[in-house]
Amino acid sequence: MKSPLLTLLLSLTLFHTRSQTRDVGQQIIKKKCTTVHAHLTPKEGGQHYPLLFDSIRVSDLRSDTSRIGLVKKGGHAQKEILLDGPATAQLTSYLNAGFTAPTAKHRLLVVIKDLWVSDPDASQVNMVREHCAISFRFEAYLASGSGYTPLTYMDTTATYARSSTELVIAHRLPELIALFMDKAADHTLLDDRTAKRVVSYKQIDSFARSRFDYAMDTATRLVTGVYATVDEFRNNAPSILKYEIKKGKDSLMELHIPDENGQMYYTHKVWGFCDGEHIFVMMDGNVFPVFPVGHQFYVLGSKEYLNKQMWVPFFLPLGGGFAYGTTAVSDNVIRKLQLFRLNIQSGEVTE
Repeated sequence: MKSPLLTLLLSLTLFHTRSQTRDVGQQIIKKKCTTVHAHLTPKEGGQHYPLLFDSIRVSDLRSDTSRIGLVKKGGHAQKEILLDGPATAQLTSYLNAGFTAPTAKHRLLVVIKDLWVSDPDASQVNMVREHCAISFRFEAYLASGSGYTPLTYMDTTATYARSSTELVIAHRLPELIALFMDKAADHTLLDDRTAKRVVSYKQIDSFARSRFDYAMDTATRLVTGVYATVDEFRNNAPSILKYEIKKGKDSLMELHIPDENGQMYYTHKVWGFCDGEHIFVMMDGNVFPVFPVGHQFYVLGSKEYLNKQMWVPFFLPLGGGFAYGTTAVSDNVIRKLQLFRLNIQSGEVTE
């Protein structure tokens, strides 16, 4: 019997356009993960400062606005974490219920740059899997005439023990939001805004979206070749145009490139490669597929090895698509495939 993931991969072998690829990316995540809805219940009051804002506007400028996290469920399974509705609507309701008053005189703009719930990195051996991390980057702007004055920001990653992901979000995310709003209130009370420039919302939006101003984000034609670095991937400009893909002794993909004499050799030191339609990134000497959702790139790959023999999916690029099957990594070692996020700046694959 085929696993649900293998059935999915076999049914999604041809990606003809970039827009289709992004749609398929959503399908892969939906098929790979169960969906968990996290509740962010609005509360009135509760902060330790006077209510300063009569309204709070929220703008969600994250790379992927369709979810707020991916965490392990157990075994090979993962959970996709969603709020009850779009993050903009949910956080607008939450912030206005708890941090505004009709008699206040200031208007606040909150820009979400990052809000992501994940497992701690497996390389952090002191972290057990019963923990989860919340990456949080919010920015505050005070309405000033026809524009906005930059006020403050909070950029942090907090790790918590969890009884359930839903409870962590219900209790810990409000704590982070309260700390951020404390900073916004302190700067509103103390800041001399006459010395700061006023910017338009269009400028704020444009600056935030400049993070996605690289060729691969909007590429409609992928250049075939090997990426020596993540910069080459971002620029859709592989520097090594000749390569070969071979099936190794463990049935996984091996990438071969020419040496100075033109002889092909197996390499595990490049960043990845593109076959003209699909992108692959190298992890531990093997290559795994990369796919976009919004402005975020995800990887279906593996960082974990277990000492037990079993069959696991493998994939090979064939023509315009992927061929998927199952194979043992070795008699004693298996890989666990899961979804990761790709850090477009560093090129690192993170949970």
